[in-house]
Amino acid sequence: MVPGHPRVLLRMLTPRRHRDPGHAGRIAGELYGGSAREDPALARDLLHATTRVGSPGPARDYFYQLLSSLGWTSLPWLPKLRPPTLILAGDDDPIIPLVNARIMHRLIPHSQLHVYQGGHLELAARAEHIAPVVEAFLGSQA
Repeated sequence: MVPGHPRVLLRMLTPRRHRDPGHAGRIAGELYGGSAREDPALARDLLHATTRVGSPGPARDYFYQLLSSLGWTSLPWLPKLRPPTLILAGDDDPIIPLVNARIMHRLIPHSQLHVYQGGHLELAARAEHIAPVVEAFLGSQA
């Protein structure tokens, strides 16, 4: 994976944005891009909709997710994929730059790449804009 900007990745080292709604709102635009730049409350609300206060599970899960990104790559296996594949990527995602989706698209045979306007949280924040793309893809596979 081509990493995001180091400043963005540093902010991800702590799960504080999941625990502190004010902090989540303050860093939302820089961290998530897209609609979070204009509406940081949207990102804050998305992050805190599933937060379980006082539960150790999410913090541990978050740590495992970060740890897995240090040594895993799927690149050698991508050319071996045969199922129809739709790749969705935002044009303003500071965490996972668009170039990653372009690399995947080149390596996965017969994949389709859809670049949407927005950032890292757009799939959840603006699902109504992306759902028709997914439905069309799934409909074409039937």
